[in-house]
Amino acid sequence: MTSEPLGQTKKKLVLFDVDGTLTPARSTASPEMLEILKELRKRVAIGFVGGSDLGKISEQLAKGDQKVVDMFDYGFAENGLTAYKLGQALPSQSFIKHVGEKEYKTLVNFILHYLADME
Repeated sequence: MTSEPLGQTKKKLVLFDVDGTLTPARSTASPEMLEILKELRKRVAIGFVGGSDLGKISEQLAKGDQKVVDMFDYGFAENGLTAYKLGQALPSQSFIKHVGEKEYKTLVNFILHYLADME
């Protein structure tokens, strides 16, 4: 699926969930769906959103040697933890790395104690 990537002429972005929308849950996309996406991408920017990692999403959407991140203008895998724009990974930061392991454990313990004390 090759098409003009997101440019100045594309002012709309259409995002699709992978499982249950672009594909049956945990299955591959039909050739018809891939053709519809290819045609739609000529008119608007398109993107995928999924809870799985990029490898699983690729198994569901990519055909042959084609990379799924090249088939879409945007991609959001792992519930947005990893993001892609025009085939390139965008910078990401994990929450644990951001706050630090020690502070993360302190927060988790606080939340668990708080929940345990709720009636």
